[in-house]
Amino acid sequence: MALRSGHGRGAGSPHIEVLPADELPAGLPATAQHDSRGEREASGRFARGNHHAADGGRARVATTRLARRLGLAELPADADFAPYRRAASSFRRFHVSQLARTVGGGFCGPGPSSIVATAAWQLASSRYLFDRAAASGDTDLFASASRLGDASRQSLLAAHELCAREALARPRSNQTPSWLQPDETPTKGTP
Repeated sequence: MALRSGHGRGAGSPHIEVLPADELPAGLPATAQHDSRGEREASGRFARGNHHAADGGRARVATTRLARRLGLAELPADADFAPYRRAASSFRRFHVSQLARTVGGGFCGPGPSSIVATAAWQLASSRYLFDRAAASGDTDLFASASRLGDASRQSLLAAHELCAREALARPRSNQTPSWLQPDETPTKGTP
């Protein structure tokens, strides 16, 4: 988020806005883990006691149902919007995992996840309205669909920014202990 000075009619009055894509903080990529073949059985399944054993539980730790799901209400399978909601749910899961992997240092907290869920709803609604507008030729539906698509983009930028800022603020658990860090004392003859 950035404090920007207004322009046009709002000239001189500051406002908060999401950073443009080229100004977003980089965040932290997740650490790559090499899959050890010794942790798998001959059938390819994970062997007992492998280092991935607790990943399923860790994935849900400190999460909320609203952060994990797109919504709480069930939608009838034959509803016109049902396929769009399923697509939005897939988009949310994929985008949250991408944020965690590329920006969040392996994590995407409930705040960015919630923003991505909103963006997924906006994108699905936009696609739904675009399809209805294409079938009916209703220009107002086209305009509404376009606004929802733009709102989704802004939400995704905000989620990226928040995820990156959380990653940079999170204490590093894999830092080198102080006793292993190089000595900063100058040697003889150096200024």
